[in-house]
Formats: sequence, structure tokens, C-alpha cells
Amino acid sequence: MANKRATGDTRGFLHSRVFQTVAIVLMLLAGPVAVVVGSFMMAADSDLLQNGERTSGTVTEVDDGREASDHRFRTDYLAPDGSPQRVWADWPLDGKPTVGDVVTVVYRADDPGTAVLEGYDGPGTSVVGVGVVLTGASLLVGTAMLVGVLLRAGRGPDPEEISKP
Repeated sequence: MANKRATGDTRGFLHSRVFQTVAIVLMLLAGPVAVVVGSFMMAADSDLLQNGERTSGTVTEVDDGREASDHRFRTDYLAPDGSPQRVWADWPLDGKPTVGDVVTVVYRADDPGTAVLEGYDGPGTSVVGVGVVLTGASLLVGTAMLVGVLLRAGRGPDPEEISKP
């Protein structure tokens, strides 16, 4: 570290090639993992939509934030035993529900707290989207880093480095 400062290199740890490479590799691994996890979540939701019990629920809360991830709404419904349940879902940009709307809730017969809303996306869709973005970003940055390394390797040694004792 003292040697780097003596030569005028005051860049921090974040500029280290090792750190940057490790960060890219972690992003590259996290992206596909998120895609796989999100796909399993979506498959479970799809299975529930095909095999679950249906009831109606009432929209009781609508989040309308600036970001797409804030576009969620809560629906309350009653389980067959009369216990109150709730489920959150994402609403599409063109289909914002309003408080008081009645929607179809599909729940597991053996676990009424596990539910999805018919016609709306669950959290698996967002997880897959995050995974795709992470994978794409890490591939772009990794490719740029590789091109930079290859270009530097093709230039040969830096003349200033050769003249240093």
C-alpha cells in the first residue's frame, strides 16, 4: 500500500482489479440464481392457479410508488374456516386496481394463507426480471473489462514502466 502511494497511485480498494473481477463474478452468479428461483416461484404460482381453491377477495390497499416495484396491492379474503387472510400481488401499468375491487383469490386447500390472485403477477416475475438485469449487466461489464485487458496486452509494456529501476 505504501508503495502504491509513493508512486502516486491513490486509488482505493474499489478500483482494484481483483475486487472488480470478484464483483462481476458474483453478479454473474447471482443473476442466473435469481432467474432459477423466480422461475420456481412462477411454476408454484402456476400450479396453484391450476389446482387451488377459488374464492373472492377485496382489494384493501394499493401501493402506487414511483418505481414499478412499488406497484403492489393487498387483497383480503376469508379462508373456509373463517380466518382472515391476505395476499399481495403486483399490478400491471395498464390495470391498476382500486380499493374495494373484487378479485379472484386462488389458495391452497391445506394452507389457505398460501394464495395468488388470478390475472395478476406474483413476486416470481420480479425476481426473474432482476436476475435477467443482473446477468446482462455483469456480462456487459465483464466483456468491457476483458476487452480492456486484451487491448492493454496487445500494446506491450508501458515505456514508463520499462525505464523505472
